[in-house]
Amino acid sequence: MQPLKTRNLFTLVVLAALSNQVQAQSGGQAAAVKTAAAVSVSMAPTRAVAAYSKAKFITTIKVESSGRVIEIATIGQVAEQGEALGLIADDEYALRLNELKNATTSQQAQVDFLKSESIRLTSLDSKNLTSKTALDKNKAELKAANADLAQAKSRSDQLKNDIEKLTPKAPFNAFVTEQLAQPGQFVNPGQDFLTIMSSDATEIVAQVPFKLKSVVVPGQQWQYIDQSGNTHQAEVERFIPAATSNSRQIQVHLKDLSSGLLPGEPIQLMVPETRPKQVIAVPRDALVLRRQGIHVFIIKNNVAHKVNVITGIAQGTMIAVEGDINSEDQVVVRGNERLRDQQVVQLLTNESE
Repeated sequence: MQPLKTRNLFTLVVLAALSNQVQAQSGGQAAAVKTAAAVSVSMAPTRAVAAYSKAKFITTIKVESSGRVIEIATIGQVAEQGEALGLIADDEYALRLNELKNATTSQQAQVDFLKSESIRLTSLDSKNLTSKTALDKNKAELKAANADLAQAKSRSDQLKNDIEKLTPKAPFNAFVTEQLAQPGQFVNPGQDFLTIMSSDATEIVAQVPFKLKSVVVPGQQWQYIDQSGNTHQAEVERFIPAATSNSRQIQVHLKDLSSGLLPGEPIQLMVPETRPKQVIAVPRDALVLRRQGIHVFIIKNNVAHKVNVITGIAQGTMIAVEGDINSEDQVVVRGNERLRDQQVVQLLTNESE
């Protein structure tokens, strides 16, 4: 009896092992995988070109009214558009302003008197109690008084405008790069006061070989790599349609879409060497490299299908592939190293990771 029990137990173990082997070969065991969609994108081979960012606006603030410098913005100080960059004082302005204010008041009083006199003379004229000459004289004097009042107000407004110019203001959002005057210094109109540089308006400048002129198209987006190794996007805004006599290169200006570059920061700009073409691209992690070649796994109805591919150009984390693969196909990007063709899979979600 004992040998019979032993043989039965051995048979059960063998059958269980064979059952597990068949189940594994048939893909019965669900493998946990993560997928991403294949996409149809425009790609082109690129070359790295040294480029840099620069401020769009660099200007020298000049003195517009004479006076003595009381305050001046420090180097590196950030100022918003319309914010004061310093203060220039001139004691004579206060005296002239008071003088013009008194002159305006005097002229206003003269106009008021002549207006009341005009009303009185008009009333007398209706009763034939005054001469026509007196009435005409009043009208002429009132007209001259109004003109004098307008001139006094104009001189006062002009002086106020000059006083406002004693406080130089930032014409755009900027930071100070150089002081060209010092506190206590007497300055005259036209004298340099400060040099400022735009703080939020930067662009990327690159010198592109002339033979690549056909790929320089405004509106296209190129990639660049910053000093930290991060990849960002930039948009071609404009270019100078002529090559310099020395370098025979085209100067291209791009808009930084990341807004993270400082003026003067060097970068590596990825310039396309040909016109972009439409390709099917997958994440690099989707590729499974073997001696026999490269393949990816496409998931359909929770079953993995092995597809051999030929790789092409790469752009960032995506790489172009050729094979039996279409846009929107779900390719395995995690868990594909030990995956087998026709194996059942379980899709991972962000919550289940």
